[in-house]
Amino acid sequence: MKKLQVYTIREFIPPFFLSAAIFTFVMLLDKLLDLLDMIVGKGVPVRTVVEVFLLLLPSMVAVVIPMGVLAGVLMAVGRMESDLEITAMKASGVSIFTIMRPLMATAVFLAAVMVLFNNFVLPDANHLAKNLLLDIGTMRPAARIIPGMFIDDIENYRIIVEDKDDLTGELSNVVIHERIPGSPGRTITALRGRMEPVSANRFRLLLSDGQMHELADDGAYRKLDFTEYTVEVTRSEELVRQDREGRGDRELSAMQMRSMIDSLRTGMTALTDSIRILGRAPLESIVSGVAMTGRGGDFPPADSLDERTRFNLARNFLAQLSSDSRLLLDRQVAMERSISRYSVEIEKKYSIPFACIVFVLLGVPLGLSTRKGSAGMALGVSLLVILLYYLFLIAGEHLADRRMMPAFLSMWLPNIILTVAGVLLTARSLSEGNPLPIDRLTDGLKERFSSWRTRKRVSAA
Repeated sequence: MKKLQVYTIREFIPPFFLSAAIFTFVMLLDKLLDLLDMIVGKGVPVRTVVEVFLLLLPSMVAVVIPMGVLAGVLMAVGRMESDLEITAMKASGVSIFTIMRPLMATAVFLAAVMVLFNNFVLPDANHLAKNLLLDIGTMRPAARIIPGMFIDDIENYRIIVEDKDDLTGELSNVVIHERIPGSPGRTITALRGRMEPVSANRFRLLLSDGQMHELADDGAYRKLDFTEYTVEVTRSEELVRQDREGRGDRELSAMQMRSMIDSLRTGMTALTDSIRILGRAPLESIVSGVAMTGRGGDFPPADSLDERTRFNLARNFLAQLSSDSRLLLDRQVAMERSISRYSVEIEKKYSIPFACIVFVLLGVPLGLSTRKGSAGMALGVSLLVILLYYLFLIAGEHLADRRMMPAFLSMWLPNIILTVAGVLLTARSLSEGNPLPIDRLTDGLKERFSSWRTRKRVSAA
């Protein structure tokens, strides 16, 4: 019995790694063009691009491990079924639970490793990848120009613009402090400007209707008005790395996000108390003008105010009260959305690893259904199941972010549905042997396609 279990694990491991590698490669195809653009378009060193690739791998591993488990189980069990090993096992009185137990133990081990991976490795990898991608994005000097901010990390220049159109490259109210070594300090101002890219590391500023102010070393001041003037801006070839402390939800561990949720809930409690206090403002005192307090301070008694003054004070106080209430309610809604987003990410860190266990429970009866045991059939079935799983997961995430579904239910509902399906299919395999007639369906489709091609050839002849 123990030899059979060891044999099952040995049959599972090679297709598991093969499937995980295939799924990782497919996911990398989406990033491949971006990585090539970094090398060709932005001139990023190959070593840095390899670093980006390695930092993006953990986010893919977190997804492909459950996918590899399902495909590996389908291939292993399907091959054993096609070689009549499962039939011989049943004839000897051995239940399919004998081969399911080692697969389930392996899945539990992988799920535990993935939980630790999602909490201690993946957040830091995502944070480092985001920082590096932001640093690479600023290697284009034009991308560094942000309206309303002085940009002083461009070599020899300190630039600020009032407005920037990213589509056309048009600028307005441009101020440039030129700091070229060996040259006098110069300040250039222009009402309008336009950015024109020259190469991956250079762009040209075409300035219109401006002035040039220059202070020479001897103290002489010169001013020049111009209609058109061109400034060439070149970036340094070195990648400037910055350490950004701010982290998004996918850059935090479950413990860190729980701490964030606790602080948000504390803030919501304070907001709720503030809203309740505002809602209890006595209308009688507002109308009478007695003991009214607000941003304007305490108001004198009603006897010293005429009716029109009391009315204006009450109207202003009510308007301020309404504005403050709206601000507090908007902050409360924003806090609730943040709590929902963090809660979804916490549940996701556990629900996706748990899918390894679910996919074993579902994969064994599906593997018994693919009697031919081909790798293509196993990959096709696994892709279909995985597609449905992640469609449910993505839909649940969107619903939870909009607070239309609890975070726990949105992330665990796909696991619950597939667990029920796995239990039903396992029970069916115990009684009928073949839980789903997948091979008969594929054979029927092949026969129909073959007959259709035959009829087409006959009609063509």
